Amino acid sequence: MSCTICSKTVYPAETIQFEKRAYHVECFKCHTCAKKMEGAAQASEFEGIIYCRHCFQKGGFNQKQRNTQWTKKEGTASSASSKFGGGGTPCKICAKTVYAAETVAYEKQSYHAECFCCSKCSKKMTPSSAASFEDNLFCSKCFKEGGYTRKQAAARGGGTGKASAISKKFGGGGNPCTVCEKTVYSAETVAYEKKAYHADCFKCSECSKKMTPSGAAQFEGTLFCTKCFQAGGYTRKQAATAKSGGGGGGSSKFAGKFGGGGSKCYRCEKTVYPAETVPFEKQVFHADCFTCLTCNIKLTPSKAEGKKKENGVDVYCSKCWAEGGHNRAKIDAPKEEAAAEAPAEE
Repeated sequence: MSCTICSKTVYPAETIQFEKRAYHVECFKCHTCAKKMEGAAQASEFEGIIYCRHCFQKGGFNQKQRNTQWTKKEGTASSASSKFGGGGTPCKICAKTVYAAETVAYEKQSYHAECFCCSKCSKKMTPSSAASFEDNLFCSKCFKEGGYTRKQAAARGGGTGKASAISKKFGGGGNPCTVCEKTVYSAETVAYEKKAYHADCFKCSECSKKMTPSGAAQFEGTLFCTKCFQAGGYTRKQAATAKSGGGGGGSSKFAGKFGGGGSKCYRCEKTVYPAETVPFEKQVFHADCFTCLTCNIKLTPSKAEGKKKENGVDVYCSKCWAEGGHNRAKIDAPKEEAAAEAPAEE
């Protein structure tokens, strides 16, 4: 048989079959960017011209293809239909039939797994890692970098009842995720500071590391992991800006979780509950707040040194304590006191 591109003979061992046509491996490449494609799964076609998935989407051929009138030939899809469980709907991207057993479902649309990729970086995705804006798919990284969260918030109007199937899957109800503003349902919610997040959205704004509520910190509405929070000096900034405690009753949920009651952490001035308290020199700290004032290393009471002040105590690790000369002062203090109390010689 002849290669569709160069018209030279193509033998079975070097053939790539695509849309009932034969190609040499070297000839099977994107018409726009000339990128070689390893198989039919990486290619799309419009009006007899083949493209890689990225150029196909970038060129808007998926929309053009949907607008083309197709004449269905009876019986042509019977073998594929049987293989994938029968039925089938058009793929949102390539407009070819996608059968039930191979369908990736997202926002009430059907996709081939190969077609369900980011329109910007071409990365393959799963529905949980995807986002869309104006009919274009994005991975979470490209969605964030493109500022589509804000654009989406500005453009969207609140519809009701559209997410009933997803709502049922995740236990009903649902609130907007604080980061991506899409609905996050009860069974998939990460709750932090009375706000709801998707697990994939609850990550450090500095290093993008995924977090759990116990490993998170917040300053002026921005999330940080505890490492970035300390490295950025937000512990001191938070202590400086926290003037007064919050109103009563707002932390009952957390109080119940940590044993009720609670006092103010000496470092960050937020409530610290009995089950999470680190006591030191008649002051209480969160475990993440109990760090050396000089080098920020996390401490335990047994490895900490304290310098008492009028209204509290400064905490240091033993190394910084020694380097700061505090140990010398601690040794000399009793001698000075004894000397002051000794009777004067006549």
